[in-house]
Amino acid sequence: MSLNIQPIYDLSDKDPQKLIDNFRKLPCTGNTGAEVVSISDTIDTVVIKIPFNEQTKNFMGIMYGGTMYAATDAVYVTMLWYLLGEDYMVLDKSSQVKYMRPGIEDLHVTFHIPETDVKEIKEELGSKKSITREYIIELKDSKGKCACKITKEIVIRKR
Repeated sequence: MSLNIQPIYDLSDKDPQKLIDNFRKLPCTGNTGAEVVSISDTIDTVVIKIPFNEQTKNFMGIMYGGTMYAATDAVYVTMLWYLLGEDYMVLDKSSQVKYMRPGIEDLHVTFHIPETDVKEIKEELGSKKSITREYIIELKDSKGKCACKITKEIVIRKR
């Protein structure tokens, strides 16, 4: 079975501002109120903030777990698509979410994909049909304490 999956945005346009605009348009990030704080020029580092407000609080007065997950869901997949280019397909395979402490203030997340990872992925896919990569996402408060830890397994293959 062949999947004809195409990115909804132009991956050849490496303008970080356009990537920020694209993140805002995605329902999973836009509906959470998450904001892209910064994107490096090379698109290998993205920092987001998830606000703690009436939209993100549950009935217990803490941040919804779904908000934490949804705000971070598409980031690594999108970064990898931009870094690898249109010759690659990048899809979520699985996620594991661990809530460490209640989110009771704005949370911040830094996503980073080293250039060496991108090179290794391309090299491995020279001899393999597909590979998986695991990325850890830690949502931290202003004191650097982790409120939520998400482990994402992402599958990558050449088109």
